[in-house]
Amino acid sequence: MPYFIESDNPDCDGWATVKEDGEVMGCHQTKQEAIDQMVALSIEEGIDPGGERATDVDVTPPQYMRDAASRGLELRAEGHGGDGLTDKTIREARQMAAGQMSEDKVIRANAWGSRHEIDLEASKNSDSDDEDWPGAGAVAHFLWGINPLDPQPARDWLARKAEQIKAERTEQMEDVQTVRPVDGLVRHVDFRVAKSDDGLTLDGYGAVFNQWTEIEDHMGAYRERIATGAFKRTLGQRMPILQFDHGSHPLIGSIPLGKISSISEDDHGLRVKARLSDNWLVQPVRDAIRDGGISGMSFRFRILDEEWSKSRTDGVDERTIKEVELYEVGPVVFPAYEQTSVGVRSRQALGLLEDPEVRSEVARILATGTDIESLASTDDPADSHSSDPETPEAVHVSARTRNQRRAKAALRLI
Repeated sequence: MPYFIESDNPDCDGWATVKEDGEVMGCHQTKQEAIDQMVALSIEEGIDPGGERATDVDVTPPQYMRDAASRGLELRAEGHGGDGLTDKTIREARQMAAGQMSEDKVIRANAWGSRHEIDLEASKNSDSDDEDWPGAGAVAHFLWGINPLDPQPARDWLARKAEQIKAERTEQMEDVQTVRPVDGLVRHVDFRVAKSDDGLTLDGYGAVFNQWTEIEDHMGAYRERIATGAFKRTLGQRMPILQFDHGSHPLIGSIPLGKISSISEDDHGLRVKARLSDNWLVQPVRDAIRDGGISGMSFRFRILDEEWSKSRTDGVDERTIKEVELYEVGPVVFPAYEQTSVGVRSRQALGLLEDPEVRSEVARILATGTDIESLASTDDPADSHSSDPETPEAVHVSARTRNQRRAKAALRLI
């Protein structure tokens, strides 16, 4: 049973996440919060989200149903109706008396009227001359907008409207635009690095405008592009953070790579210029960018405005991102790190790297281009010891050998 979002549910002041049968799963202040719950519930059950549910069916209750609801409220105020009436029924009766009714209320009222038709067989619920009039069933019918003394007009109206809503929702389901998440999104692009004398300058594009990209998620495949001007407002509000691999690298973590000196839009896309930090932690990243080992730029963002359409050639959904809030940007490598043992391994590596001599060995190994995968089996020529353990040279070589082993261990943990 798919989940939907609604903006007119009587049980919620703002947006609601609901099941197909109208059961409210949660109320939210914003549309995005409702979407997030809808998507989460859908993922949990392995189904596609239903999207935003709204039809063009006019569900304004006719005057005779408003009058019935008003009469039900009067009878309840006089002490009729018993204890079985819920707060929701009373609240919706007030809304109906004021001329307001939701699509879900129409569907539920139609079903309720069919189930409780038998109640009107008792004269206390259908005969105003009965000494026990009005019975609890009569009061309930009034509150649901059905006059128990003349129920057929309301029943016919509810049945007709419920069928119209069902037909339109079925049509929407056949052509529904799947609602996809819009926050915490990550996109990658190739980038060029400008040559600089010191190797500390990063100059590339974090995003490219008007270029279709094939995206595939748990809801299926679609195309996406970023419209020119999508970053204009966010760039005027805050400077994004420059990070490596979105802060997920087990050694560097969320430490900024440096400082963004300028970030702006041009005709091609979002151009980023940054000054990379000059320290041992950033050096391997800087060298990899210089040598072409890292050629991807990525940005993390939230969509504030978007437009969906279908391709005229193959019918694939296409999203144009018109405005975003930019969180961070920076170079990335592929594939992303696995999340299983990174935490423990990175802490072990950081413990080893607290020693400046070990850091020096790490830099030396990286500078020589040594294959890290071979470190476990490769012996360094300096691992050979002097035949005389008492000589100063032997002590120096032994110390260096220990640092080499620790450096290699750290690199295998990274």
